[in-house]
Amino acid sequence: MAKYNNLITITLVIFLGCLIQSALYFAESRETPTKAVLEFSKAYFQLDPSMSERLCEERKTVDDVDVVTEYLQTAAKEASQRGFGLSYIKNKLYNIGIFVISQDNDQAEIRLVGDRKPWLRSLFTGETYKVDETINVIKEDGKWKVCGDKLFSLP
Repeated sequence: MAKYNNLITITLVIFLGCLIQSALYFAESRETPTKAVLEFSKAYFQLDPSMSERLCEERKTVDDVDVVTEYLQTAAKEASQRGFGLSYIKNKLYNIGIFVISQDNDQAEIRLVGDRKPWLRSLFTGETYKVDETINVIKEDGKWKVCGDKLFSLP
């Protein structure tokens, strides 16, 4: 009888673990303004072109110039002038804090604070830089997008 009790207990623990895991997965995949800011910021500092997926339409081009492409080309040129490849100037975010300043159904103001550090130097001790930005987010086509006049150093 004790054999069956252990089997039932193990089965229940596994079932509850699967249930909790699936609930957390669906909660994680929910579209929120803080998720948009986090995804954009990580892509921005990693010099990942996917950041354009989180930019609102009005910010994607300024004076008929693709903002993300221009930013990446400028970063590549800066790295080249210093004698390095683009990966040398990529940064990684640490100690990230995201705070909702205000939010309604289709717009929000989010504050992102944390530290950024060049990812090649993140393996060793190195200088960190503070990040403290207030970012406007709007809902566009059912998805939260980063918008506003100033996004880190994007034009």
